[in-house]
This record gives sequence, C-alpha cells and structure tokens, in this order.
Amino acid sequence: MQEGNYTLQLMVRDSSRQQSTAVVTVTVQPEINRPPVAMAGPDKELVFPVGSTTLDGSRSRDDQGIALYHREPVRGQAAVKMGNSDKAVATVSGLPVGMHRFRLMVTGRWGLSSASILTVAVRKENNSPPRAQAGGRHVLVLPNNRITLDGSIVSHLWIRDGQSPAGDAIGASDRTAAVRLTNLVEGVYTFHLQVTDSQGTADTDTATGEVRPDPRKSGLVKLVLQVCVGQLTGQQKDMLVRQLAADVQVQKIQAHSGLSTATVFSVQTGPPSVVLEAADVVRGLHRQLPEEKEDFLLFTVLRVDTADCLLESSGHGHCDPVTKLCVCSPLWVENPMECYLQDRESNCEWSIVSVTSVVLTLLTLTGGLSWLCIFCCKRRERTEIRKNTRCATLDNMDDQDRTELRRKYVKHRSTEHNSSLMVSESEFDSDRDTVFSERMERGDPKGSMNGSVRNGASFSYGSEDR
Repeated sequence: MQEGNYTLQLMVRDSSRQQSTAVVTVTVQPEINRPPVAMAGPDKELVFPVGSTTLDGSRSRDDQGIALYHREPVRGQAAVKMGNSDKAVATVSGLPVGMHRFRLMVTGRWGLSSASILTVAVRKENNSPPRAQAGGRHVLVLPNNRITLDGSIVSHLWIRDGQSPAGDAIGASDRTAAVRLTNLVEGVYTFHLQVTDSQGTADTDTATGEVRPDPRKSGLVKLVLQVCVGQLTGQQKDMLVRQLAADVQVQKIQAHSGLSTATVFSVQTGPPSVVLEAADVVRGLHRQLPEEKEDFLLFTVLRVDTADCLLESSGHGHCDPVTKLCVCSPLWVENPMECYLQDRESNCEWSIVSVTSVVLTLLTLTGGLSWLCIFCCKRRERTEIRKNTRCATLDNMDDQDRTELRRKYVKHRSTEHNSSLMVSESEFDSDRDTVFSERMERGDPKGSMNGSVRNGASFSYGSEDR
C-alpha cells in the first residue's frame, strides 16, 4: 500500500437472499522518519612518535539505514593523510604533536544527516628507560632439567653468563619474553635479560637458576642394550622392566650410540620404599646375567654400570664420568692389590712417596742379602782352595824328602857301611813318615825355617838304625 486513502465495501447476504452493505475507509499516511545518529567514537590519546590511528564510526545508526559516511578535519587543523574517509572505519596518519579534531557526518536514506566530532591528542612524553624484570632466583632438582625464565617488555635478549654450566635454549626463545632451557646439568646458571623499548632505551636485569643433584643419584643404574632407540617400543620397555623381576622405576631412555640404547632406572624395595644403591644393583646384575640364558632379555646387554660415577677415589682424586674409574691427584696412585686381586673398586690409596720409599728399602735389603750370600760363597771357596794348596805342597815336600834321603843314604852306605848295612826301602819310608809326623805334630819351627826346608826335614842316622 502506498500513501493515500483506501475505501473498502463489505456486502453480506443470508439464505433468504436478504443482504446488507457496509463501507470502511483506510488511510495510509506518510512514514515518520527520524534523523540518523552519528557516533565518531571516543576521544583518543597518542604518544609521539606514534602518529597514526583508526577512526571507527561503525556504531552510528539510523532506523532506515545509513547511506553515506563522510569525515573531514575541522578547519584550522594541520593537513593529515586519511584513508577510507567515506567508510564506517577510516584511518588517519601523519599526526604531529598536538590536538586534532575530526568530524564524522552520516546521511540516512531519506536525506536526513547527523554529525559527530572526535578528538585525537598526540603528546610527546618524557621517555624513561624500561625496567627489566628477569624473575629472580629459581631452583630445580634433577632429573627435571628444564626451566622457563619469564620477562616482559617489547624487545628481549637473554644472555647467558660465561661461567654458567652447559645448557641449550629451545628455538629462538632467548629473544622472547620467556626463555626456555633444556639439557641442564648440576650447577648455577646466570642469565642477563636486556630489554629495549621503541626509542632504543635499554635496561638489564639478572636471573639465576640453580640445578641441584638428583636425590636418587646414588641409586641410578645405566643399562646399555644393543638396539636402536627408534626400535624400542613402549611394550618392549614394559617387558624389559618385568624381566628384571624387581620394582624398577625407569627415569629415561635415550640413544647411547647409533646401534645402542641406554636405559637409566632405579630399583626400589619395600615397604617402606627404599631405593637400592646402584653399586649393589650393578653387582647383582653382573652375577645374574651370566647365569641366565642368552634370551633372558629381549636385547643383548652391552654394559651395566652406575649412571653416575660414585667413586670417592680415597679422597685423593676424582671419578671420571666416562670410564667410571678414579683419576688420581699428583703423588697418588691406585692400589692394584685391592683393585684387581680382591676385585674391589678403583681407588687412589697409595702415595707415590711411600711406594717409592718401600721399593727402595726392598731393593736395598735384596741387594744386601745378595752381597752377603756371594761373600759367604766366595769365602768358602777361598778356604777350600787354601786347604787343597797346602795338601799339594806337603805332597811335593814328601817326594823331595824321599829323593834326598835316598841319595844321602846311598852315599853313606857306600862310604862307611858298604858291606854290612842293609836297609829296606819299606823300613826307610816308615821311619821317614814317623819323623815327619812327629815334627808336624810338635809344630817345631826350626825344622821349617832352616836352610834345608826346601829338601825336607834333616835326617839323623845313628848306630841303632843300622
């Protein structure tokens, strides 16, 4: 229906063919149109050098709908750049420091319009440097080796102190408000947070993170299996735990090399729950594994050892975390008798000074005993040689005496007793031996010192010898 008057006639008829008529008039009046309501938005405040913003007039309304938007700076304002000035949302840029007013005019479908003014204030603020808040001190307890340090400003840079232990930042988190670290080891980490604002002013703060040793460190056992870490499934891991026949708490599974996997676990007993010492567990596995069949475990065991080196090195060195052996301090060495003969752990019990003194003492005693034995043997040989020489000298003297006596006896016999004296050789020998033996027993010095010693003892021949 359009604007105007409409007349309608109603006629009714009954069964007796009687009828009646009524007329009604409908008047269509013109629509009552209200002007639109312009809403340029709330006033804004910008801080130089920020000189751009958006002008949102989408909240303007009209019951018949808005047909046109128009924005313009109020007269007397500096020239600025405007975009989409005929849209509900416009942009303005290039605003200098000062007050800027913009008029929004909206027009409805029936030509009615409305306007609204928005003020944008641009001020230059005295910039103070940002204040860095690195987060203070953090404490971790292994095996948890990850931490997040959270800061808050526009531009961030986390710088690790050169004296901090090893650790890796995940991705580029060291250039974000929160740096994330992994692969942390025992020690104190120090990080310096440097923040910078849009004007280049910076501030620095320091955050520290302490990683404390695992309280179960002395109970961790490292089992190296001959299988790639990518081939070890969760089901196989659970079966491995059941095969060890103990309350095993697996801490981590990691690649040991290209063809082996290291499983770090601890063994508990109870109740009450007590973690067994890793050294005891390792000794037990060393005894148990050789006695079991080759397929006792799913994979071949390459090595069983404590996860960390726990040797005290007798207080004279430190434990090598790779070889699990003691590295002794200067002037100290390992005691091989206890380490190898008694099958005990590596140690640094022997002092080089003491060992050197003992070795020198033993060498001196050995040399002295050897010299004494040689001296006694040489002395005995000299005594035997002296006796043999004396006996040989006496035999030579006997031969010379016998020859001399015979010569004298023959001469004497031929001159004085040529016809009547007969002495047998056997009797002469007997008499000579008797005289020589008597003189030797008496030890008569005269017989050995006169001029006839060379020819034997002097011979006296009396009338009774005839």
